[in-house]
Amino acid sequence: MKLEYTKEELAVQIAALEQLFDAVQIMDPYRGVLLDPATMEPRGECGPVPMLDETGRGMQPLQENGRNEMCIYQGIQVGDRPCVLAVHCRLPQDKSTSAGAQNSYDRALAQYREDMRRDYVTGAYNSRYIHEEYRQYAEKQAMKGVPVGAVMLRVNEYWNLRNTESQQAAECCLDTAAGIFQLAVGTDHDHAVLARLEDGLFVAVTVGMPAARLAQSINEALESSRRVFSITLARRGTFTVSTASAEWGETSSWEMMLSLAQQRL
Repeated sequence: MKLEYTKEELAVQIAALEQLFDAVQIMDPYRGVLLDPATMEPRGECGPVPMLDETGRGMQPLQENGRNEMCIYQGIQVGDRPCVLAVHCRLPQDKSTSAGAQNSYDRALAQYREDMRRDYVTGAYNSRYIHEEYRQYAEKQAMKGVPVGAVMLRVNEYWNLRNTESQQAAECCLDTAAGIFQLAVGTDHDHAVLARLEDGLFVAVTVGMPAARLAQSINEALESSRRVFSITLARRGTFTVSTASAEWGETSSWEMMLSLAQQRL
């Protein structure tokens, strides 16, 4: 597939793709907006773009207006401007199937979409979700003047457990720690979410409350909890957690806010 276009070439490409797919869109993933293919000017907000692979391609299932779709994304260049071309394809629906079977199908797709957002070890959100989806929400709230902050959390024993015990013991340690973090963060996603970034590192992003206050709540939850996990069936271990926080107001940038919190660990 051609990856570099002029505006005229892009118009021809979109016209061809519209013969095959239900919808074709051009996105500016950095500004979070849809673009008019003719003028390349913003014409509305767009949803989050998933992480693209080394070929500049990505995909994700969506539910739009009550129907299930698969969206395929391709990074392209229009002139000197990096953009994303998104094509939507409605998933087949068997009209003869029973209501129960259709409901099972819809629930399976919904579960798949949710699983793609989650860390398979701890059940917390994953790095993809926090950077692609929650970031857009947090940035918009910050632009309105709502306090936004990040609390970085490192489970200190993770690498030692992996190196001297087993990956299973390290993951059991993380799972126990994540449970305590989640209780402190809560389940109101409009105000805070917890995500595992990598290995033994987590981040809690807070909207509407200073990050230092959330860090204090997490530390209090750790102090009042039994930080015990299974190394083997006969052995138990304990873990410690390092915390550090940063506020949006200190950096006015998502990346720099997270980087600052991590530097303070």
